[in-house]
Amino acid sequence: MIVRPIDGGVEVLAPAKLNLFLEVLSRRPDGYHEIESLMVSVNLHDTLIVREEASEDIILECDDPELPTGGDNLVVKAAERLRAAAGIRRGARMTLKKVIPARAGLGGGSSDASAALVALDRIWDLGTPPDRLDAVAGEVGSDVPFFLHAPSAVCRGRGERVEAVTLGRPFHFVLVAPEVGLSTAEVYHALRPPETPRPIGPVLEALDGEDPAPLGRSLFNRLQPVAEAMRPELARVRDALAGLDPPLDGSLMSGSGSAYFGLCRDLDAAERAADNLKPLGLGWVRVVTCGP
Repeated sequence: MIVRPIDGGVEVLAPAKLNLFLEVLSRRPDGYHEIESLMVSVNLHDTLIVREEASEDIILECDDPELPTGGDNLVVKAAERLRAAAGIRRGARMTLKKVIPARAGLGGGSSDASAALVALDRIWDLGTPPDRLDAVAGEVGSDVPFFLHAPSAVCRGRGERVEAVTLGRPFHFVLVAPEVGLSTAEVYHALRPPETPRPIGPVLEALDGEDPAPLGRSLFNRLQPVAEAMRPELARVRDALAGLDPPLDGSLMSGSGSAYFGLCRDLDAAERAADNLKPLGLGWVRVVTCGP
Protein backbone atom coordinates (compact mmCIF):
# COMPACT_ATOMS: atom_id res chain seq x y z
CA MET A 1 0.00 0.00 0.00
CA ILE A 2 1.47 3.33 -1.11
CA VAL A 3 0.76 6.38 1.08
CA ARG A 4 1.54 9.86 -0.21
CA PRO A 5 1.16 13.19 1.63
CA ILE A 6 -0.94 15.77 -0.21
CA ASP A 7 -2.11 19.25 0.66
CA GLY A 8 -4.26 18.90 3.77
CA GLY A 9 -4.28 15.12 3.88
CA VAL A 10 -3.01 11.90 2.36
CA GLU A 11 -3.51 9.87 -0.81
CA VAL A 12 -3.39 6.08 -0.58
CA LEU A 13 -3.10 3.62 -3.46
CA ALA A 14 -5.19 0.60 -2.45
CA PRO A 15 -4.13 -2.55 -4.35
CA ALA A 16 -6.17 -5.48 -5.63
CA LYS A 17 -5.37 -9.01 -4.43
CA LEU A 18 -5.23 -12.44 -5.99
CA ASN A 19 -5.73 -15.72 -4.16
CA LEU A 20 -3.05 -18.10 -5.41
CA PHE A 21 -4.37 -20.76 -3.04
CA LEU A 22 -7.69 -20.90 -1.20
CA GLU A 23 -8.88 -23.89 0.81
CA VAL A 24 -12.02 -23.84 2.93
CA LEU A 25 -11.44 -26.02 5.99
CA SER A 26 -14.79 -25.94 7.79
CA ARG A 27 -17.92 -23.95 8.54
CA ARG A 28 -17.68 -22.00 11.81
CA PRO A 29 -20.41 -21.58 14.46
CA ASP A 30 -20.44 -17.82 13.78
CA GLY A 31 -21.53 -18.40 10.17
CA TYR A 32 -18.13 -17.71 8.63
CA HIS A 33 -15.78 -20.35 7.22
CA GLU A 34 -12.34 -21.36 8.40
CA ILE A 35 -9.95 -20.82 5.48
CA GLU A 36 -6.29 -21.06 4.54
CA SER A 37 -5.22 -18.83 1.68
CA LEU A 38 -2.11 -17.44 0.02
CA MET A 39 -2.86 -13.90 -1.09
CA VAL A 40 -0.75 -11.44 -3.04
CA SER A 41 -1.37 -7.80 -3.86
CA VAL A 42 -0.87 -6.61 -7.44
CA ASN A 43 -0.22 -3.29 -9.15
CA LEU A 44 -3.86 -2.52 -9.83
CA HIS A 45 -5.07 0.21 -7.48
CA ASP A 46 -8.01 2.22 -6.31
CA THR A 47 -7.09 5.68 -5.01
CA LEU A 48 -8.39 7.03 -1.70
CA ILE A 49 -7.85 10.69 -0.81
CA VAL A 50 -8.46 11.52 2.85
CA ARG A 51 -8.61 14.90 4.57
CA GLU A 52 -9.82 15.85 8.03
CA GLU A 53 -13.32 17.35 8.15
CA ALA A 54 -14.04 20.31 10.40
CA SER A 55 -17.28 18.69 11.54
CA GLU A 56 -17.56 15.26 13.14
CA ASP A 57 -19.04 13.80 9.94
CA ILE A 58 -17.56 10.89 8.01
CA ILE A 59 -18.11 11.81 4.36
CA LEU A 60 -17.33 9.51 1.43
CA GLU A 61 -17.55 10.52 -2.22
CA CYS A 62 -16.96 8.02 -5.04
CA ASP A 63 -16.67 8.26 -8.82
CA ASP A 64 -18.64 5.00 -9.20
CA PRO A 65 -22.34 5.94 -8.92
CA GLU A 66 -23.32 2.31 -8.25
CA LEU A 67 -21.21 2.11 -5.10
CA PRO A 68 -23.01 3.02 -1.83
CA THR A 69 -21.28 5.74 0.15
CA GLY A 70 -23.10 5.36 3.48
CA GLY A 71 -22.59 3.08 6.46
CA ASP A 72 -22.72 -0.06 4.28
CA ASN A 73 -19.48 0.93 2.56
CA LEU A 74 -16.41 -0.68 4.15
CA VAL A 75 -14.49 2.60 3.94
CA VAL A 76 -17.08 4.34 6.11
CA LYS A 77 -17.29 1.32 8.39
CA ALA A 78 -13.50 1.38 8.81
CA ALA A 79 -13.56 5.06 9.74
CA GLU A 80 -16.31 4.52 12.29
CA ARG A 81 -14.58 1.51 13.87
CA LEU A 82 -11.21 3.28 14.12
CA ARG A 83 -12.83 6.36 15.61
CA ALA A 84 -14.66 4.24 18.19
CA ALA A 85 -11.50 2.31 19.07
CA ALA A 86 -9.60 5.56 19.59
CA GLY A 87 -12.40 7.17 21.60
CA ILE A 88 -12.52 10.30 19.45
CA ARG A 89 -15.19 12.20 17.52
CA ARG A 90 -13.21 13.70 14.65
CA GLY A 91 -14.46 13.85 11.10
CA ALA A 92 -13.06 13.01 7.69
CA ARG A 93 -13.81 13.68 4.05
CA MET A 94 -12.77 10.84 1.74
CA THR A 95 -12.77 10.65 -2.05
CA LEU A 96 -12.55 7.20 -3.64
CA LYS A 97 -11.52 6.70 -7.26
CA LYS A 98 -12.39 3.15 -8.33
CA VAL A 99 -10.39 1.02 -10.74
CA ILE A 100 -10.65 -2.47 -9.19
CA PRO A 101 -13.80 -4.22 -10.45
CA ALA A 102 -16.46 -4.95 -7.81
CA ARG A 103 -17.86 -8.42 -7.00
CA ALA A 104 -14.84 -9.96 -8.73
CA GLY A 105 -12.89 -11.63 -5.89
CA LEU A 106 -10.15 -8.99 -6.10
CA GLY A 107 -10.67 -7.47 -2.65
CA GLY A 108 -11.27 -3.90 -3.79
CA GLY A 109 -13.65 -2.98 -0.97
CA SER A 110 -11.42 -4.56 1.66
CA SER A 111 -8.35 -2.82 0.28
CA ASP A 112 -10.15 0.53 0.28
CA ALA A 113 -11.12 -0.04 3.93
CA SER A 114 -7.54 -0.86 4.87
CA ALA A 115 -6.40 2.29 3.06
CA ALA A 116 -8.89 4.29 5.11
CA LEU A 117 -7.49 2.87 8.36
CA VAL A 118 -3.92 3.76 7.38
CA ALA A 119 -4.86 7.25 6.18
CA LEU A 120 -7.08 8.14 9.13
CA ASP A 121 -4.57 6.84 11.66
CA ARG A 122 -2.15 9.31 10.12
CA ILE A 123 -4.32 12.41 9.71
CA TRP A 124 -5.93 11.95 13.13
CA ASP A 125 -2.41 11.45 14.59
CA LEU A 126 -3.47 8.32 16.49
CA GLY A 127 -0.32 6.22 16.33
CA THR A 128 -2.37 3.03 16.69
CA PRO A 129 -0.14 0.02 17.51
CA PRO A 130 0.02 -2.48 14.61
CA ASP A 131 -1.69 -5.28 16.54
CA ARG A 132 -4.57 -2.97 17.49
CA LEU A 133 -4.91 -1.76 13.90
CA ASP A 134 -5.04 -5.41 12.81
CA ALA A 135 -7.82 -6.04 15.31
CA VAL A 136 -9.85 -3.07 14.05
CA ALA A 137 -9.30 -4.23 10.46
CA GLY A 138 -10.60 -7.69 11.38
CA GLU A 139 -13.76 -6.11 12.80
CA VAL A 140 -14.35 -4.32 9.50
CA GLY A 141 -14.02 -7.36 7.22
CA SER A 142 -12.27 -10.69 6.81
CA ASP A 143 -9.83 -9.62 4.06
CA VAL A 144 -9.09 -6.14 5.42
CA PRO A 145 -6.14 -7.17 7.68
CA PHE A 146 -4.29 -8.73 4.73
CA PHE A 147 -3.80 -5.36 3.08
CA LEU A 148 -2.01 -4.07 6.17
CA HIS A 149 0.56 -6.84 5.56
CA ALA A 150 0.69 -6.91 1.74
CA PRO A 151 2.25 -7.70 -0.67
CA SER A 152 2.03 -11.40 0.22
CA ALA A 153 0.74 -13.41 3.16
CA VAL A 154 -0.97 -16.58 4.30
CA CYS A 155 -4.39 -15.77 5.76
CA ARG A 156 -6.14 -18.13 8.17
CA GLY A 157 -9.16 -18.11 10.47
CA ARG A 158 -11.87 -16.32 8.52
CA GLY A 159 -9.01 -14.41 6.86
CA GLU A 160 -8.09 -12.11 9.74
CA ARG A 161 -5.05 -14.09 10.97
CA VAL A 162 -2.26 -12.95 8.68
CA GLU A 163 1.29 -14.28 8.38
CA ALA A 164 3.49 -12.40 5.92
CA VAL A 165 5.54 -14.42 3.43
CA THR A 166 8.34 -13.31 1.13
CA LEU A 167 8.26 -13.39 -2.65
CA GLY A 168 11.72 -13.99 -4.07
CA ARG A 169 10.82 -12.73 -7.55
CA PRO A 170 8.06 -10.87 -9.35
CA PHE A 171 5.18 -12.82 -10.88
CA HIS A 172 3.21 -11.60 -13.89
CA PHE A 173 -0.44 -12.31 -14.58
CA VAL A 174 -3.10 -11.62 -17.16
CA LEU A 175 -6.34 -10.72 -15.39
CA VAL A 176 -9.86 -11.09 -16.80
CA ALA A 177 -12.88 -9.62 -14.99
CA PRO A 178 -16.20 -10.62 -16.61
CA GLU A 179 -19.16 -8.27 -16.43
CA VAL A 180 -21.05 -10.79 -14.30
CA GLY A 181 -20.40 -10.44 -10.56
CA LEU A 182 -20.75 -12.89 -7.69
CA SER A 183 -21.77 -12.53 -4.07
CA THR A 184 -19.10 -13.84 -1.70
CA ALA A 185 -21.73 -14.82 0.87
CA GLU A 186 -23.76 -16.78 -1.69
CA VAL A 187 -20.73 -18.68 -2.99
CA TYR A 188 -19.62 -19.67 0.51
CA HIS A 189 -23.18 -20.65 1.44
CA ALA A 190 -23.30 -23.09 -1.49
CA LEU A 191 -19.97 -24.70 -0.60
CA ARG A 192 -19.58 -28.02 1.22
CA PRO A 193 -16.13 -28.08 2.91
CA PRO A 194 -13.99 -31.10 1.95
CA GLU A 195 -13.37 -34.05 4.22
CA THR A 196 -9.66 -33.90 3.38
CA PRO A 197 -8.41 -30.33 2.84
CA ARG A 198 -5.64 -29.68 0.35
CA PRO A 199 -2.34 -28.66 2.02
CA ILE A 200 -0.90 -25.22 1.35
CA GLY A 201 2.73 -26.41 1.52
CA PRO A 202 3.34 -27.01 -2.21
CA VAL A 203 2.25 -23.52 -3.27
CA LEU A 204 4.45 -21.92 -0.59
CA GLU A 205 7.44 -23.98 -1.72
CA ALA A 206 6.82 -22.93 -5.31
CA LEU A 207 7.22 -19.24 -4.44
CA ASP A 208 10.99 -19.61 -4.05
CA GLY A 209 11.94 -20.95 -7.47
CA GLU A 210 13.07 -19.05 -10.56
CA ASP A 211 10.64 -20.99 -12.76
CA PRO A 212 6.95 -19.97 -12.39
CA ALA A 213 5.71 -23.34 -13.71
CA PRO A 214 5.70 -25.10 -10.28
CA LEU A 215 3.62 -22.25 -8.87
CA GLY A 216 1.23 -22.58 -11.79
CA ARG A 217 0.78 -26.29 -11.04
CA SER A 218 0.08 -25.49 -7.37
CA LEU A 219 -2.67 -22.90 -7.91
CA PHE A 220 -5.90 -23.96 -6.20
CA ASN A 221 -9.26 -22.45 -5.26
CA ARG A 222 -11.92 -24.53 -3.50
CA LEU A 223 -14.57 -21.94 -4.39
CA GLN A 224 -14.05 -22.02 -8.15
CA PRO A 225 -16.25 -25.06 -8.98
CA VAL A 226 -19.01 -23.65 -6.78
CA ALA A 227 -18.90 -20.25 -8.47
CA GLU A 228 -18.89 -21.83 -11.92
CA ALA A 229 -21.88 -24.00 -11.03
CA MET A 230 -23.75 -20.88 -9.96
CA ARG A 231 -22.81 -18.94 -13.11
CA PRO A 232 -22.04 -21.45 -15.90
CA GLU A 233 -21.13 -18.67 -18.33
CA LEU A 234 -17.89 -18.21 -16.38
CA ALA A 235 -16.60 -21.46 -17.89
CA ARG A 236 -15.97 -19.50 -21.08
CA VAL A 237 -13.34 -17.40 -19.30
CA ARG A 238 -11.79 -20.47 -17.67
CA ASP A 239 -11.60 -22.30 -20.99
CA ALA A 240 -10.18 -19.30 -22.86
CA LEU A 241 -7.32 -19.03 -20.38
CA ALA A 242 -6.68 -22.77 -20.51
CA GLY A 243 -6.64 -22.75 -24.30
CA LEU A 244 -4.18 -19.93 -24.93
CA ASP A 245 -1.27 -20.63 -27.27
CA PRO A 246 1.45 -20.37 -26.08
CA PRO A 247 -0.01 -21.85 -22.89
CA LEU A 248 -0.06 -20.13 -19.52
CA ASP A 249 1.84 -21.63 -16.60
CA GLY A 250 -1.48 -21.89 -14.75
CA SER A 251 -4.80 -20.14 -14.27
CA LEU A 252 -7.39 -19.76 -11.51
CA MET A 253 -10.39 -17.83 -10.27
CA SER A 254 -9.54 -15.34 -7.54
CA GLY A 255 -11.47 -15.58 -4.27
CA SER A 256 -15.18 -16.13 -4.77
CA GLY A 257 -14.97 -14.78 -8.32
CA SER A 258 -15.80 -13.71 -10.88
CA ALA A 259 -12.31 -12.59 -11.98
CA TYR A 260 -9.78 -15.10 -13.33
CA PHE A 261 -6.05 -14.74 -13.69
CA GLY A 262 -3.40 -16.54 -15.69
CA LEU A 263 0.18 -16.93 -14.47
CA CYS A 264 2.66 -16.05 -17.21
CA ARG A 265 6.35 -16.83 -17.68
CA ASP A 266 7.31 -13.15 -17.89
CA LEU A 267 5.88 -9.72 -18.61
CA ASP A 268 6.09 -10.15 -22.38
CA ALA A 269 4.12 -13.39 -22.15
CA ALA A 270 1.47 -11.66 -20.04
CA GLU A 271 1.11 -8.87 -22.57
CA ARG A 272 0.80 -11.37 -25.43
CA ALA A 273 -1.85 -13.27 -23.50
CA ALA A 274 -3.80 -10.05 -22.91
CA ASP A 275 -3.63 -9.20 -26.63
CA ASN A 276 -5.05 -12.63 -27.46
CA LEU A 277 -7.83 -12.40 -24.88
CA LYS A 278 -9.09 -8.87 -25.54
CA PRO A 279 -10.81 -9.66 -28.89
CA LEU A 280 -12.81 -12.50 -27.29
CA GLY A 281 -15.20 -10.19 -25.44
CA LEU A 282 -14.74 -11.94 -22.10
CA GLY A 283 -14.71 -8.72 -20.09
CA TRP A 284 -12.12 -6.34 -18.69
CA VAL A 285 -8.54 -7.53 -19.38
CA ARG A 286 -5.37 -6.21 -17.73
CA VAL A 287 -1.76 -7.26 -17.11
CA VAL A 288 -0.78 -7.14 -13.42
CA THR A 289 2.35 -7.93 -11.42
CA CYS A 290 3.13 -8.82 -7.81
CA GLY A 291 6.39 -9.07 -5.93
CA PRO A 292 9.65 -7.13 -5.77
